[in-house]
Amino acid sequence: MNRLLRAIASLLLLATINAQAAEKVRLLLDWFINPNHAAIFAAQYSGAFKQQGLDVEMIAPADSASVPLLLAAGKADLAISYQPQLYTLVDKQVPVIRVGTLINQPLNTLTAVSGDIHSIKDFAGKSIGYAIPGAEDVAIRNMLKSQGVDVNSVKLVNLNMDAVSALLTHKIDGALTIFRNYELLDLQDKGAKPVSFKPEDYGVPAYDELIILANSNTAANDPRIPAFLRGLDAGIAWLRAHPQQAWQAFIKRYPELDTPLNHQAWQATLPYFAMHSAEFNQARYQAFGEYMKANGLITTVAPLARYSL
Repeated sequence: MNRLLRAIASLLLLATINAQAAEKVRLLLDWFINPNHAAIFAAQYSGAFKQQGLDVEMIAPADSASVPLLLAAGKADLAISYQPQLYTLVDKQVPVIRVGTLINQPLNTLTAVSGDIHSIKDFAGKSIGYAIPGAEDVAIRNMLKSQGVDVNSVKLVNLNMDAVSALLTHKIDGALTIFRNYELLDLQDKGAKPVSFKPEDYGVPAYDELIILANSNTAANDPRIPAFLRGLDAGIAWLRAHPQQAWQAFIKRYPELDTPLNHQAWQATLPYFAMHSAEFNQARYQAFGEYMKANGLITTVAPLARYSL
């Protein structure tokens, strides 16, 4: 009995030491928590982060636009952002740098629901909605130009309304804010027959939808970053092996997200997570930087070492 008690005491002591040794990581999300963050949740729930000696806290921002600035100011250790935004941040001398990738391909689409649009060319004389001035209206123009459509013949509408509703009520003919893992499913669920066009197939270079940023002044010497990426990769592997178990744990933690659409989105997002989050595609990042500069979105393309570790 004494031996058993000593063994239990040793295990408890080890658990206490491990808990004390876990280093805190404050991760600012890009938006409120949703299926795009499933891999991070899975790394938490499965213990993948804990095995790397990390205690990761996901923080939903009050204002998504402020996320990179809060990171630069030291209010968080890591943050989720977007590859296109990275170039504008670097161009403005904001001290952030990409350290990993969460979702390694674009998710948005140019989508229509009216029966008379079957190709990009059919948008001539129509209206297209977008949400982010600069990046999205430029992408629309490039998509139209790639198919020889006169950009001046198309009305671009800066949306201040839900794109799905705007499409279904025919206030616009197309929208670039329809994501292939969420709004596209929503349109189908509502009985529409959406026709979608991927930006990367029509004049817009491919890019990473969601990336992980750190403070560029401290990232190179922060051992938590490679540990975080190792934990994230293990979490993604576990998520793909146990998608339903992960979903049940997710909605138990966030019951307000327990909807059929979110469940569909959860399943639809699984293929988009990067298997190796630390991988950096230099050619793709260079190409997208040149695209940003050519379209007047940044003044210069910085050396790749400024964009990613």
